[in-house]
Amino acid sequence: MADNVNKLYESLSKQLNMPPGQIKSAASEGNAEALLKNADPDAAKRVSEVLSDPEKTKRLLESPQAQALMKLLNNKG
Repeated sequence: MADNVNKLYESLSKQLNMPPGQIKSAASEGNAEALLKNADPDAAKRVSEVLSDPEKTKRLLESPQAQALMKLLNNKG
């Protein structure tokens, strides 16, 4: 399980042009701004729109993909 989490951080690192440790820190602190500062501007805008709308955020968090990701991250150790 930890290997999958590390692969996730490595993939995000390449996409966001950030060190994996910085991504992990920002994610654990819930700091979406830090994660999005190097992201594609269109993607960052879409994420910001979802996070600013409680109903969209709820639908996102209830999606099967988000549930699987949260399960993976919660079982990392």
